[in-house]
Amino acid sequence: MLSSKDVVLRAHTGSGKSFAVLLALLARPRLLFQSRSGAEPPVPGISALVIVPSNELAYQYMRWAHELMPAQLSAHMDAVIQCVVRGEATMDAQMTRLRETPPHVLIGTPTRLQECFAMAQGAHLLGLHTWRTLVLDEADALLNLPGRFPSEKQRWKHLTHPSPGLHVLDTIMRSRATFSGGERLPNAGMESYGPKRGADRRPPEPIRRTQYKGVENTTDHAPALARGIGIVPLQLVCTSATANSVLRHFLSARTGWLRTNTRETRDSAQWIDLTGQSGQLSAVGAPYRGSMPRELTHSCVVVDEVHGSPQPRLLDTTRGTAVPPALRKPASTSTTPAIQEHVVDLPLLEMLAYLYASEHVRRGLALVPARWSVQRVHDELAALGVPVKIVASGQIMSSSEDAMYVLQSTSARGLDIPNMSHVFLVGLQAVRDSLHYTHAAGRVARIGPDGQRPRGHVVTLIRGNSAAEQKMSQIYKRVGVELRPLQLRSLSL
Repeated sequence: MLSSKDVVLRAHTGSGKSFAVLLALLARPRLLFQSRSGAEPPVPGISALVIVPSNELAYQYMRWAHELMPAQLSAHMDAVIQCVVRGEATMDAQMTRLRETPPHVLIGTPTRLQECFAMAQGAHLLGLHTWRTLVLDEADALLNLPGRFPSEKQRWKHLTHPSPGLHVLDTIMRSRATFSGGERLPNAGMESYGPKRGADRRPPEPIRRTQYKGVENTTDHAPALARGIGIVPLQLVCTSATANSVLRHFLSARTGWLRTNTRETRDSAQWIDLTGQSGQLSAVGAPYRGSMPRELTHSCVVVDEVHGSPQPRLLDTTRGTAVPPALRKPASTSTTPAIQEHVVDLPLLEMLAYLYASEHVRRGLALVPARWSVQRVHDELAALGVPVKIVASGQIMSSSEDAMYVLQSTSARGLDIPNMSHVFLVGLQAVRDSLHYTHAAGRVARIGPDGQRPRGHVVTLIRGNSAAEQKMSQIYKRVGVELRPLQLRSLSL
């Protein structure tokens, strides 16, 4: 980033991507702009914008910046960093603060930035034409692109209802040229990941290119602007633990905003992969191959209802969904009724309370589905004797109290939560898919101040039905993890 290159960075969760971005931005010199008349002294301007998918991640950037700066500068932090998010303050108050004290670095969420751009002077107050760097932290979550081979419905949804992050990025790219922006490259980002990975399931190359072209022909995004004489280019940085060929193909082939691994952009853009999953590694090399940190252990508990009482068993991925013989119950006595997505699943919470005690968890994180009531989950766990707290406004990052913290799974991405030993994914809707599982699991086993990763445990709780168990087996197979058995035999079934 300090060498002024467009960057796409992929590294394991907890490896310090967001923190490295902040260090690079704070190391940049402060921008000062002279008035047109020249009679007034230079005024500061915003040099970088960081777009994040959630308020919690924005507050995390703010906390890091306050910890990095000397204590005597605490009263002047508005000149260093500010955030524009929903819920913290009214938009008028945030815009007034930007007008009076433009920060060196601005953090924002897509929805709030979209509202700011809709204002008459919004682009000017945000510093659209003064930025030197634009960072998309958790870029794939911000853009919410369809999969590698999208269905007609997914393609229609992507084009008709683009994500706020994609709308904001398109607005910015209509006004600014990037270092590597230019002609669209149809083949960029289509490199295979690893030797023969998924070769048995991947369609032939002509079919893949036809699928990609079908998306390209229906795109309506702004073409990349050319860098002319006197134009200061905008550095575009995209980071994510799950940055893949879909993201790279979108940035290169469909828009031309960020083109990597081409002869023309060799000195202006770089694709860095520290996970070891792609065929093209960075100069540093990958510490090991895989989508998950090695320090993580994974378990899955399937909860059945036997005579109205929750009964656990372990998911057996080697034998499909078979129940281990020691925990087998007659099929006629096991009933798991269908539960609507917005209804809090009490048997899963009862099992969570038991695991919290049996695993001797001191500081854990429970990720619940987005449609569940977090307050209801808090009350139910408290009634079961679990010390529980709701994550609010990023307070968990500065709290040292041991408890079970509750957060919706959609807000956990990118959070750096210190001293967390266990993360519990409560319900299949909290897991969603392999991509979201990767980021949810990454809330533990994060690199600490000593540069080492502690051990972390990821426990998934799902209801006992064949569809859910089969999907979890596929997710584990896709992310390449092995399950660790829990000591469930001690339960009185």
